[in-house]
Amino acid sequence: MNRTARLLSVFMVALLFLYAFIGSGKQIREVSTETAGASWLGRSGNLTVWYTDERLSPFISKAAVEFGEKENITVIPVLKPAENFLEECYKASASGESFPDVIITGSETLEKAYLSGLAMEIPNEGMTIGILNYSEAAVRAVTYEGMTLGYPLSFDTSVMVYNRTYLEQWARQMAIADLTGNPIDMEGGSSESEDSGNSVLTEEDIDPEQLEALTSEYITRMVPYTLEDLMTIANSYSVPDGVEGIMSWDVSSIMYNYWLVGNALNVGGPYGDDRSSISVNNETAVTCLTKYQALHDYFSIESDEVTYDSVIQDFIDGKTVFTIGGYDLVKRLKEATDDGSFAYEYGFSEMPNVTSDIPSASLAITSVVCVNSFSAKTDLANEFALFLTRDEAPKLTELSGLASASRSFGMDGGADQIYAIEYAGSVSLPKMMETENIWMQLEVMFSKVWEGGDIKNELITLDNNINYVLNASL
Repeated sequence: MNRTARLLSVFMVALLFLYAFIGSGKQIREVSTETAGASWLGRSGNLTVWYTDERLSPFISKAAVEFGEKENITVIPVLKPAENFLEECYKASASGESFPDVIITGSETLEKAYLSGLAMEIPNEGMTIGILNYSEAAVRAVTYEGMTLGYPLSFDTSVMVYNRTYLEQWARQMAIADLTGNPIDMEGGSSESEDSGNSVLTEEDIDPEQLEALTSEYITRMVPYTLEDLMTIANSYSVPDGVEGIMSWDVSSIMYNYWLVGNALNVGGPYGDDRSSISVNNETAVTCLTKYQALHDYFSIESDEVTYDSVIQDFIDGKTVFTIGGYDLVKRLKEATDDGSFAYEYGFSEMPNVTSDIPSASLAITSVVCVNSFSAKTDLANEFALFLTRDEAPKLTELSGLASASRSFGMDGGADQIYAIEYAGSVSLPKMMETENIWMQLEVMFSKVWEGGDIKNELITLDNNINYVLNASL
């Protein structure tokens, strides 16, 4: 069965599109080519962009005014519900009434968007959509079967955040113990030996610069590079009063768990579009999930008792030392610091590797600005999409709170740089329509593994489910 027929069968089974509106992907694109060539005098008129993330509203509205003034047109932003977004775009486009020229969607939907005519291949002469302008992960996210189908706009991924105040206190105690020769006790202080002689060094005897340097070195060591480092910290760190645990995170969400298997599971290859590139049930995945399962005993987190908001609030309240979060943490922690509800210093770090030989790779979500091939204004729509993602990129984070997929994001260091580095090594959800529910399948698998389920059996089940839907559509 060819790709066009598979598109029809998948859409019909899922009841995603009305049969009356569906033609083959080839037919849709042929019609689109004709409408795209329609004559168009001057630059006056309207250009419409549909999107689903309300946080983008101030950013898109500002860009729409600026682009509209520059091109002597009116750009109309339209916020739409996320549910059935592409289906609504298609039905409006096929009917020819009040449809978008530009849409903003997730990279995982690009196959569906392309085959239904909602995302056309964009001109990419001179590698405009290349690693000089956008993150390498962003370029992969907008690539489908060798074609560039959109302009990367924003991303989200997960990193580790730590309470620097707590780590600094512990590091200082360890540094003082080392420099005075008094071993640190398990209560977080130092213990002077009765056999140490008449001349026992105290903190007052230590060179302040030497103490600061050694403290800094210990802090660096306390930011885990591997899971083994994290477990060592969990075993040895004596928590201050009021701290309920070393670490907590939302173990019920695949977004904050996937980093453990990101380099072990392969669904669709680097671009998420290759049905022949599937590797789920492999030894590396078994190793990664075994490490993940062991974390349950170290941190005793019950998946039905935590949410993303609850673990972040616990961190803000000083109840945990480490947690995992998306880019929203940058704003949330700044606001909590400014209003006094978070009374500590903090830092961000990349996710630790699974082992010294198995790197981690976080899951990333990339939003993409696509040009609707049904539009009669595709050239202008392309110009607006590029304007939005490249020219206006420096304003995105300030106006929306989202991380920009632009190469310039994170160049000034700080938390943005950590997220940019993590994103560069991240993996995206596959673009294949048959795997559109893989997010839910992964969450089910992780939940069962966390609760002590048989890892090999869970990987076999996931592997069978993925290959079944792929083979059923061939």
